[in-house]
Amino acid sequence: MYYDVDENCKSVLYSSNSSGIPQLYLIPTDVGSKPRQITNGTDPVIFSYISPKGDKLIYLRDKDGNEIDQIFLLSVERGDIKQLTETSYRTLGLGWHPNGKEFSRTIITQKGFILETINVESGETFVLKESIPLLEGIIYSHDGKWIASTADISATNEQIYIINRNNPEDTIVYSINDNSRENLPSWSPNDKKLAFRSEATGQGRIFIQEFQGEDQFILDINEDEEISSYNLFYSNNPVWNSKSETVYYIVSKYGRQTLHAHPLAGEKEPALPFPEGVVAMPKISKDGRFIVATHSSMTSPEGIYIHEFGSETVVPLTPREFNIDLSLLNKPQSIWYKSFDARSIHSWYISAVDTPEPYPAVIRVHGGPWAQYSDAWGASVLSHCLSQSGIACFLPNFRGSTGYGSEFQNLDIGDLGGGDLEDIIYGADWLRTKSEIDKTKIAITGLSYGGFMTLLALTKKPDAFIAGVSLVPITDWIEMYYLSDPAFQQFEKDLFGGTPEQKKDLYKDRSPITHISNIKAPVMIMAGKSDSRCPIEPIEKFIKKLKEKNHPHEFILKEKAGHISALFNWEESVPLFTKMVDFLKRNLT
Repeated sequence: MYYDVDENCKSVLYSSNSSGIPQLYLIPTDVGSKPRQITNGTDPVIFSYISPKGDKLIYLRDKDGNEIDQIFLLSVERGDIKQLTETSYRTLGLGWHPNGKEFSRTIITQKGFILETINVESGETFVLKESIPLLEGIIYSHDGKWIASTADISATNEQIYIINRNNPEDTIVYSINDNSRENLPSWSPNDKKLAFRSEATGQGRIFIQEFQGEDQFILDINEDEEISSYNLFYSNNPVWNSKSETVYYIVSKYGRQTLHAHPLAGEKEPALPFPEGVVAMPKISKDGRFIVATHSSMTSPEGIYIHEFGSETVVPLTPREFNIDLSLLNKPQSIWYKSFDARSIHSWYISAVDTPEPYPAVIRVHGGPWAQYSDAWGASVLSHCLSQSGIACFLPNFRGSTGYGSEFQNLDIGDLGGGDLEDIIYGADWLRTKSEIDKTKIAITGLSYGGFMTLLALTKKPDAFIAGVSLVPITDWIEMYYLSDPAFQQFEKDLFGGTPEQKKDLYKDRSPITHISNIKAPVMIMAGKSDSRCPIEPIEKFIKKLKEKNHPHEFILKEKAGHISALFNWEESVPLFTKMVDFLKRNLT
C-alpha cells in the first residue's frame, strides 16, 4: 500500500485495489472519515504524491503494466486531471518542491539517467542534470534550495547526492566508504543536518551528518537489530520531529519491523504502539503532533494508521472490514535452519489447515534478490491460499536477503544461483525433517528473481522438487541484458560483477535455459507481454524448448500485463492464484 500525506497530516492519499484495480483514494485524518476514490480506469495507479499543502497531487500511470509512466496532475478540490508529460519514461524517484509549484524526478532513457524538474503551473520541463548515476528518491530541503537523493553506484556502494536546485553543477556527495550503502536522507527542520541509513559498520544504522560540515555521529541500536533499508516501494527513510531534535526510524529484526523515536542527545526509545508485524513508511506532521505509518502482518491486511504523540494507541485511518475471517488463517512460525556452510538461515513456516498428515509443502522463493519475506500481508496471500488448500508453505530468507546485515546481503553478488540456491535446497531438507510433511511431495514457486530461482532449481537440481510454478522469471540472463534499459543492465552488472562479455561463463551457467535438458518436474510459467523488467522473448524461447522436449508444462501469457501488474488486479490475480493452486494440488496430492 503506497501512500502519501500533506505536510500537516490532514489528508492521506493512498492506492488500493478494493475496487478490483488499484486506484487512488483520499481520506481525511479525522477519525471515522470515509475514503473518496479520485481516479478510475483499467490501468492501475499505484504511485502518487500529494503536494505540501494538499491541494493537488501528481500520479504515475503506465500502459498494460509496462512501468513506463506518464505523469498526471489532479486538483483535489475540482477533480480535473491534466497530463503533464508527452513521453513515457521509467521513473525511479520523484518529490515535490516545498512551494508546491514544481517537482523533480529521475527518468531512465536508453542513453542513461536524467534528473529533470517539471513546473506544474506552466507545464515546462527543465533538465537539471544529465549523465548521472541512477538516483532513487527525491527530497527537497525545506527552503527548496537543495535536492537530496541516493545514487546507485554499484551493488555494494550507494552514495548520497545533494544537488543545488539553481546550480546543479554544485553537487555535494556523502559516502562513508566505497563499500557501503547510504540510503535516501531526510532533512532536519532547519536543513542543517541529514539523517540517513548506512551499512558502513556492517549493520544498517542511522548516521547524522552536518550538512556542508564535517560533524557526523551514529545513533546506537542493539546488535541483533538493523535499520530497515529504503526502497521505492517502502520509503523507510528516517523522519524528523519539527519540535525536537528527535529522529524516527524503522527497526528490522528477523522479519518484523517496529517504529522508534531517538532523541539525538539520548537513546532509542521503546517502539510506538503498533501491533506486531511490519510497520513501514513513517511520515510526520509539520507541527510535530502526529506520525502516520502503514502496518500489516501475515494475518492482518495492510492499513494506514495515525499516532498522536503522548497517546498510547494507534488509530486506523483506512477501512478494516474484510470479506474473510482472519481468525481462520494459520499463524506463521519463525524458524532457523542450517545451510550447507553451517550458516543460519531465517525462514517462515505456515502449516496446512485441517489436512491429514503427512501433507505436501511448497517452498516460496522471494524476488529481489535484495528483499526479504517478512511478517507482512502482501506476500502472505498466496501462502494462505496454499495453506487453506492443504499445502504447507516455507518462506526462506536465503543469502542475499535484506535485514540480516550487509555481509549476508552481499553473499549472492557474483554467486547468484549458487549459495542462495543451496540455501533453498537445504530448506527443503529441513522440511523433510518435519513429521507432518510428506517428504516426497515438495514443490517450489517464486516470482521475478524467485521465478528465476524456481527454474534454476528445476534444471540444475532436477530431483529436489516434484513440481514448480515460476512467475515472470529470468530464463536467460544474457538475452535479458541486451533487451534491458540502462537501469536493469546496471542491475545485472551489479549482481554478476560485470557485463556478459566480462562474465560470460557465469551468465551462461546461471541461466536456466542452459540446463533445460535436465528438467524432470512439471512446471507452470506465467509471463506478462508488457514486462519491461523480465522481457517476454527469452521466456517464450524457454517454452519452445519445453515443447520440443514434450515436457509437461503450462504457460500462462497475460497479454495486457507487465512484471507485477497482474497481481494487483483482482480480475487477473484471483484466476491466476486459482490456477497455481490447482496445478500444485494436481502434482502434489
